[in-house]
Amino acid sequence: MRCARRTLPWALRDVLVQRGVDVRVLAVVDVLADGTDDGSRAWLEEAARDEPRLRVLRGAGAGAAAALQQALDACEAPLVSHMEADDRCPPDRLARLHASLTDDLDAVTSRAAQFGARTPGMRRYLDWQNALLTHEDMERERFVEIPALHQTGLYRRAALEDVGGYRTLGPWPVDIDVWLRWFERGRRVAKVPRVLYRWRQHPRQSTRGGGQHDLSSLRAAKVAALARMLGRAGDEPTPVHLVSTGRTLEDWAAALGAAGVEVAARDAWKPGGRPPKRAPGARFLAVYGTPSVRARFAEALSIEERAGLIVAA
Repeated sequence: MRCARRTLPWALRDVLVQRGVDVRVLAVVDVLADGTDDGSRAWLEEAARDEPRLRVLRGAGAGAAAALQQALDACEAPLVSHMEADDRCPPDRLARLHASLTDDLDAVTSRAAQFGARTPGMRRYLDWQNALLTHEDMERERFVEIPALHQTGLYRRAALEDVGGYRTLGPWPVDIDVWLRWFERGRRVAKVPRVLYRWRQHPRQSTRGGGQHDLSSLRAAKVAALARMLGRAGDEPTPVHLVSTGRTLEDWAAALGAAGVEVAARDAWKPGGRPPKRAPGARFLAVYGTPSVRARFAEALSIEERAGLIVAA
């Protein structure tokens, strides 16, 4: 956390009052590079004197991924969850997640709701995300965006360590990196069809664009994971037949080529048109920001082509 003194007491309380589970809290205070601190560390250390379940760790100022990895390295519990310092959750959150963590799952997440500076765009994003409930749904959509807010989940620590923890593979957000590696390693996850996490929105938050969260950074993360996936299929990497429109088509073609992914063909397609004939040996990669357009392209394909379709945004 960084400079979260105003909201921190509410977030910490929401974790400590969880019912039906044994909770231990590792709070990483990640100060700014110039040493700026709004009193969060002092407040936490004072709280820890009266709360034996709370342990305060000093971060190195290296950002969210490093702070999360520091907490994971210090954790001894078999199950791990994440709470942002400005978010909220109900007191039955962890108990409900734990009850849904069946033997065939490595993690379980929940639906999320926004509060604070809410926007229609974020509502559409959460509506899409909240509709992905099964492992298969989430795996299919992983190149579109993150299929669940990472902080909504309860994870087996061994599974997180198996996928490489929070050590990102590139200059992009830690959450998309973790999810892409999660599915790459064959780890399973599902989602509780209930809102168990409230995600605070504010105008300057990182997820609203810029830096590691801009479109080019997110695209780079997806393309890097696609390159790894397509390169594992056999002795020869599998090419893609790229389908999109306008600037998106051009930008994705350039990013794929730079990552070493062979683009066997590329075509512009809009709903209502006939899909192009798939290039021999290639897999369709359909890149559209609107879920209904991705669905309409899939519906226009043969059963065989649909089985190999990769969707992204």
